[in-house]
Amino acid sequence: MPSKSRTNIGRKPAVITAERVKKKKETILIEVAKDQVIGELINGFEVIKPVKRYGKYYVLVKNN
Repeated sequence: MPSKSRTNIGRKPAVITAERVKKKKETILIEVAKDQVIGELINGFEVIKPVKRYGKYYVLVKNN
């Protein structure tokens, strides 16, 4: 039999560092219609370039 109670075993304190906070993505993809006219802005985001993936149409935009 153990001489110590299992509830008295020490635990390490949780350390939370600043590196755990997720950084905001610089660019995001927004789905658009195939025939939609792509200007400089879409939904308030600055357009970088149009992208076609998996048969769908997207616009790569800067995330503010």
